[in-house]
Amino acid sequence: MPPLEAALAFYTETYEAEAGRLLAAKLGVPDADPELVEELWQILSLVETDFTLFFRRLADVPIPDGQGPSSISDEALLAPLAEAYYTPAALGGEVRARTLAWLRRRGDLARSAGTSPEVRRARMNAVNPKYVLRNCLAQLAIDDAERGDPALVVELLDLLRHPYDEQPGRERFAARRPDWARHRAGCSMLSCSS
Repeated sequence: MPPLEAALAFYTETYEAEAGRLLAAKLGVPDADPELVEELWQILSLVETDFTLFFRRLADVPIPDGQGPSSISDEALLAPLAEAYYTPAALGGEVRARTLAWLRRRGDLARSAGTSPEVRRARMNAVNPKYVLRNCLAQLAIDDAERGDPALVVELLDLLRHPYDEQPGRERFAARRPDWARHRAGCSMLSCSS
């Protein structure tokens, strides 16, 4: 194998291994089971979902204790994720059933690691940020700065220095995109010239 092909093969192997490790950490499971991951991507494509909120709140989904049939209700499994869905009513029927089946399977895998819920949650929160620079927040900061008020730029800069930490009083920065930003240029989507 020529050196360039060997380097590309090494890169691919290294990238895939690291991506799998990081995804397993985000999900709170020992290994990124390809079937579990594929089902997650399919489910997330069925209902408009804020991925940042989904992954952060996944740490709060209860895990069954493994002592017989799960006593965790469907509602208890879904409740921590409710804010991640833009149209929670769309999470019904087959989508709800698939989501619940996925959450239960992921819970079984997470439990198999033998990690306490507190440690699992802390580890997941260390790799799933609570705060990200959302387009709508950046646009609001730009708008204010153009009017001569840099306060929001400064606050966002300070906030994003610790994106994984709880920051009391700043919960508004961890919310999903507001409805007003859905169709405003620069807030919901960016053009290739942005």
